[in-house]
Amino acid sequence: MTAPLVCAQAIDAPGPATARDGRVFQIYQFTPETMPHIDGKNSDWDRVPAAYRCGTAELNDTEDGHGTDIDTNDIDVQVTLGWVKGLNRLYVLYEAYDDFWDFERFNPEGYLNDIFELVVDGDLSGGPFIYNPLVPEARKWGASAAHVRNHLAFSGYHAQNYHIFTPPVRGSWTLIWGSQPWIATFPYAHRAYSFDGRQGEAGKLTLEFWVTPYDYAPVDGPELAKESRLVENKLIGLSWSVLDFDGGKRDGHYNLSHDTRMVANASYLCAFRLMPLERDQVPDFRADWSFSLIENREQTVAFRDESVGDIESWYWDFGNGDFSTEQHPLYQYPESGVHYNVTLEITGAGKSDKKTRFWEVMIP
Repeated sequence: MTAPLVCAQAIDAPGPATARDGRVFQIYQFTPETMPHIDGKNSDWDRVPAAYRCGTAELNDTEDGHGTDIDTNDIDVQVTLGWVKGLNRLYVLYEAYDDFWDFERFNPEGYLNDIFELVVDGDLSGGPFIYNPLVPEARKWGASAAHVRNHLAFSGYHAQNYHIFTPPVRGSWTLIWGSQPWIATFPYAHRAYSFDGRQGEAGKLTLEFWVTPYDYAPVDGPELAKESRLVENKLIGLSWSVLDFDGGKRDGHYNLSHDTRMVANASYLCAFRLMPLERDQVPDFRADWSFSLIENREQTVAFRDESVGDIESWYWDFGNGDFSTEQHPLYQYPESGVHYNVTLEITGAGKSDKKTRFWEVMIP
């Protein structure tokens, strides 16, 4: 890997009480047209500026003695995060060089191989999410089924921990440290790898994946789960660790949080902001709009123009023969219990564009 890129341009404005003194890192916004294809290749990420890329220089080995003095000839990693408006998914590109890839074995410490450990707290709620301090029995771990149930009873409900195998082995790509292994399966997650190394040798790995963050992810399954809603400028909690093993011995536990308590307590995660589109992602001229029902005014809808460009006129077709030329019209429908196809057409500077939402405007 080339000289490590770091989040040197990360936002340093005051943030929540999270790791790294409240420093706020950035998550790049893709458009639906440019979002990554999960194929284990990094070309989809070429458009992402260096300010979004977190390299080895951001990590700290807080357990195995390296500190921040990490030899990039030993291990060198880079993590880039993305999101798409309207999709509650976090996209991750993990690129890693290791001078000794260790996998296809089960070592005494209980790890299958080299690990990329990702922890996500989608609503930045913080607090312990592996052991519940109010349930002492949940801290017990042993061979019995009762101990296993107690240990996992509340794990991962409000923040999720993914022990991702690099590379995957025995048909598995990640171990969920929690009570809900379903979060690692499609359609709640997806992944792809490319890898050029062999056991005990140096090599480079590219891991591309997305996961769905949850405010509530119970053992019962996705039917009762609540996805974390990802919206522009929202802060979420997130951090990662790289567990490097060389020949059955752990060579480092490098983490972005600079505190290994991040693996079990979301208060030790870093703050990340879901960023607006970069300028090169914003079209010159595009129609777009949103709507909301007005409380205490029957059958009344507030339409909001969210178009982009040098706009001279707006034409709203409310789907029932009525129309408006206001930019942000307020309209009372004469009928209830009906779905409407509403269209906004914009014109300006010799251009025009339309955006229709089919059956989305429903009048209760």
